[in-house]
Amino acid sequence: MYVDVELISNNTYQNSTFTYQVPNNLKVKINIGSIVIVPFRNRDYKAIIISTSNESTIENLKHIKKVLNVTLNKNQIKYLQQLAISYRLNIGILLHNFVDISTLKKQKVLNKQQINNIPINNFNDFDNKKNNVFFVPSLKIGKELYNYLSDYLNIDFYQRYGGKDEIDLLKSNKLKNIILLNTNFDKLIIDNKTNYYFYDSNNSAWKLPKLNNFNVVEAAYIKNKIFGGNFSFINYFPNLEFHNEKIEINNNFSYEIEYFNGNSIQDCIDLYTIKHAGEQKHFYSNNKLPDVKQLTFAEKLTEKEVEGILIVNPTLLTNNILNSYKVIYLLSLLNYSQQNNINFVVFSTTEIDINKVLNSKNINKWIIKEQNTRLKFGPSLFNKVFTFNTSEKINVENNEYIRGPIELNDDFLYEINIDLNKSYDYLKIMKMYKNLKDYEISRARFI
Repeated sequence: MYVDVELISNNTYQNSTFTYQVPNNLKVKINIGSIVIVPFRNRDYKAIIISTSNESTIENLKHIKKVLNVTLNKNQIKYLQQLAISYRLNIGILLHNFVDISTLKKQKVLNKQQINNIPINNFNDFDNKKNNVFFVPSLKIGKELYNYLSDYLNIDFYQRYGGKDEIDLLKSNKLKNIILLNTNFDKLIIDNKTNYYFYDSNNSAWKLPKLNNFNVVEAAYIKNKIFGGNFSFINYFPNLEFHNEKIEINNNFSYEIEYFNGNSIQDCIDLYTIKHAGEQKHFYSNNKLPDVKQLTFAEKLTEKEVEGILIVNPTLLTNNILNSYKVIYLLSLLNYSQQNNINFVVFSTTEIDINKVLNSKNINKWIIKEQNTRLKFGPSLFNKVFTFNTSEKINVENNEYIRGPIELNDDFLYEINIDLNKSYDYLKIMKMYKNLKDYEISRARFI
């Protein structure tokens, strides 16, 4: 008997699996999803069994040393596979860095499943009959949320340091209302008696840079789809890449915005210069602008000296379809300016009133279009799309996941499309990632 394993390690080894022989005395203990001990490069490693077979062409294989008393079931493995595929990682590195094996082993499919999106400025209604867990993207935001929630709930615990000791303390106590750092999401067993809140769920700090910008919020959506649970995402606007359920926005938006409209951006600059003659301001802008005598620009929005935000030609629609990422980004800037009492300035070559555009009627119509487009073509929660360029054509025959090429000047563009709603071959996908390791692969977000 032979098995392919992934090492539970901080290294994907270029998405490789390794083959081992199973001693006769261990064969009855071996299953896909079993955690084992294997020798690798003069060390012993924990590893997870990905596949089994009765034959192997590889000679002089090393033997599995030990089978641990941990075997993940079909749904638990499915969860790991879908996370790994989504971020071009493998299961082994996820088990080492993010997913707690002992917790995942105990995770059952629940009889309750619900997802809510709650406006962040209307976040004050809680079910005191249930336990409430609030996940936050940073310790700073955790402290701010604790101060806010104290008016509504008795908070038994909130995370102050981010260390393992706090989680161990948490597990040893039965606490009703707690605030935890996002990286501890997979250290808890999801149950029917608890509401799980993901606060400020569009914050960039939900992404883990060391894991290919692995997004804990996306992991939460996937876990909910597989296991259930009552999840609520708190934000200024829902991320429609992950949220496939019907949604309706009831609130209109009202922000104080100063507009400068002209036939060109230079016209807008000239108008600003005339109106604010003699003033010197330090602004943040994500747009490259010609020199503006009365403006200097900050590299980061969070610099203390920032006195305003300037955006150029804001657009929310692509081919008359809402792009929720653009809305999320625009609202994040608008709310930052509002909360910090700084100016918000728009240079535009078209007549636009953001407050009038962002109304319930328009938004709900656009949401339906974006969701339908994403469900049909991706990218969405279960339809993952990646792209990469090559200088020469590559052979993609018989690869069901790669489409192309499209000729672009001297390059060739390819698309990887993986529909997790359909049957997929995890090992084949990992091998594909390994074969493409020399190319810069980008994950598509926008429609």
